[in-house]
Amino acid sequence: MTKKLYPLIFCAIAGLLAGCTANSTQETPSSSSVASSSSQQADSSESLQSSMPSLKRGTDHETPLLQQTWQFKQFVITGIKAEWDGTDQIELEIGWRNMTTTAQRFADVGQVTVTQGDQQLAMVARDDDFSDSITAQADEDFELTYRLSNHTQPLKISIDPEQGETRTRTVNLDQ
Repeated sequence: MTKKLYPLIFCAIAGLLAGCTANSTQETPSSSSVASSSSQQADSSESLQSSMPSLKRGTDHETPLLQQTWQFKQFVITGIKAEWDGTDQIELEIGWRNMTTTAQRFADVGQVTVTQGDQQLAMVARDDDFSDSITAQADEDFELTYRLSNHTQPLKISIDPEQGETRTRTVNLDQ
């Protein structure tokens, strides 16, 4: 009887491991992380291009840019929204959850970088919530405003944790 259970247990464990290692995210880690094979990276880039969100110029509402949360060691990004009111500025609203056991400011556990092409965009404003300390397991959001270098090149929004791998979301700009 015991010998008949071994194949069943083995199949169940193999199924669980396969499900845990499946990666269905649309976002990509940065090149500073440990690289996997080049064919896997090419497949990921193609899938990213076909699912890249677009941000329309002159909209008066925020556009969600993430389909799922980004898990990091010390925090979770619960959402990224953007608004482009038609000027040379774009406003990002970033939701996050403090996953540490003590109160933290986002600036102490992570950093946000926005680029167009090879140029890092200048931050022109940020709200007070960016500097607020939040308790362990609490959620908060903050807004950052960046000056665009042009209205045609896609934006790359990167979250760089103090510990772990950078994640980047690419967004097209629609006139």
